Amino acid sequence: MQLDRAQALRYLGYGAAAPDARTDALLDECERELKTLSTARTVHRVYSDVYITEESSTIGGVIFRSRDLAGTLAGCSRAVILCATLGSQADRMRLRCGQTDLSKAAVMDAAQSACIEQICDRFCERFRGSDEADGLSLTARYSPGYGDFLITDQPKLLALADATRRIGLTCSDSYMLLPQKSVTAVIGLTAGEPRCGDRCSACENYATCRYRRQIG
Repeated sequence: MQLDRAQALRYLGYGAAAPDARTDALLDECERELKTLSTARTVHRVYSDVYITEESSTIGGVIFRSRDLAGTLAGCSRAVILCATLGSQADRMRLRCGQTDLSKAAVMDAAQSACIEQICDRFCERFRGSDEADGLSLTARYSPGYGDFLITDQPKLLALADATRRIGLTCSDSYMLLPQKSVTAVIGLTAGEPRCGDRCSACENYATCRYRRQIG
């Protein structure tokens, strides 16, 4: 996978600014190492029993009390639960960097964050053209921690996708995903117009967030 360097630089706080030569070289080094990853995995499950109100969403009989998630899924007849991880090998990579070169550790962390986002984006691209999509349009994916979608809902998503058994993805007592560079998300399927716009532009913190994606 070719690293999305612009996204990695945003995670490093560069915004639209050009990186210095040292950071640029470290990105090259981290990208080469990330190409050796063998533990990256995704798992998903499509649910047709989806019920949406203004304040909650019920997927597979599991209730999520989030107005923001309900807004994302409004008008959707189905929902996809997506879980993705770079795996334990990625965690070991960052640990080794932290023991020898703190600058590289920071760049590796940003590069891995960009990498897991790319994996999720590519999943959505592939799914959109698959038989599972059944000709329906996808919403943007929405994850715990965005808006009022509580991070305490992580275990529900892991269970709905059977992610612990299938790809070894778990969460800690504080609801942080393990391995750390992992994502859980809900994606709506709708017969209406495509609604897969950039999640950043809809965030209430877009104007002040230093890590936001550049729109347009």
